[in-house]
Amino acid sequence: MPERYAAIASTGIYVPPIVMTPEDFERKTGIKVDPLFIERTGLRVKRIAPPEETPATMAAKAASMALERAGMTIEDIDMIILGTDTPEAISPPTAPKVLNLLGGSSYEIPSFDVNASCANPVYMLELASSIIAGNPKYRNILVIGVYAMTRFLRWKFMWEWIFSDGAGAVVLTSSKEPGYLAGKLRADGSFWDYWGIFLGAWKPVAEQISDENLPFLDLRKAYPPVNDQYWPVLIRDVMNQANIGLDDITQIIFTQVRLKTILDVMKGLGLPETKTHWVMDKFGYTGSACVYMALHDAIEQGKIEKGKVVIFVASGVGYQQGAVAFRWVER
Repeated sequence: MPERYAAIASTGIYVPPIVMTPEDFERKTGIKVDPLFIERTGLRVKRIAPPEETPATMAAKAASMALERAGMTIEDIDMIILGTDTPEAISPPTAPKVLNLLGGSSYEIPSFDVNASCANPVYMLELASSIIAGNPKYRNILVIGVYAMTRFLRWKFMWEWIFSDGAGAVVLTSSKEPGYLAGKLRADGSFWDYWGIFLGAWKPVAEQISDENLPFLDLRKAYPPVNDQYWPVLIRDVMNQANIGLDDITQIIFTQVRLKTILDVMKGLGLPETKTHWVMDKFGYTGSACVYMALHDAIEQGKIEKGKVVIFVASGVGYQQGAVAFRWVER
């Protein structure tokens, strides 16, 4: 059997139309967003999904764009993997609803959710690439990251300025030459209770509903600088696995949560700022979607060189982190 590899065929995004400025946030909450916080994070706006949008509808719109750009329809897709920590419901999963919205229910396409929090984009690329390489039944896999975190805000804290809504999608397809090159995932459960939405099955729901904090995003403890510490380690790991050097890299696309960290990591690696791309200034922080949204925007701006390597780096609460490397190959 000839070797099979996963390659990125296309991308798509959905950007909500509602734009909130720091001044709008202050009018809504009475809380002024610290200008230094804005400068360090790069988060200059919030994007908010209108009431009629849900995680599934946003995901379907991003997926539709990705399919169109790949020259495919839902009939060409062999699997859908959706990553989110803001699903439509605890159960059932969101992915089958997205399949239905895309018109693919009659094709019996396996569709399921994963939740590695905001590290979802990297985890899904690693998972889908492994499936394509290892099983000839799966030629084209649609991966979608979607984030609707503004639905879980109390609008009482300055840190809530961080969170926006949006969706990003990638079509992965089988290739005779390597697109996917390497990946490294890690988790540290000692951070499990630092930050999250803690309503769940850890005890009877009837005992939880009296706690007004549980249905909402809750910041319980401040994280140490885990991204500053581990992002360079993850990048060097996949570079070593793939046997590539700094000159091979066209872009490193990071979780879009703190611009200062991104630029510090790039400087520490000895790479110019032009070798990374950020969108938090116009899309806000969109968690499970942000890496794909940044990739899509970088492609639109002509920043991805064919034959060169793109490294994706992502982090999320839990604590989850990962990096994957892809060579940008012709389909």
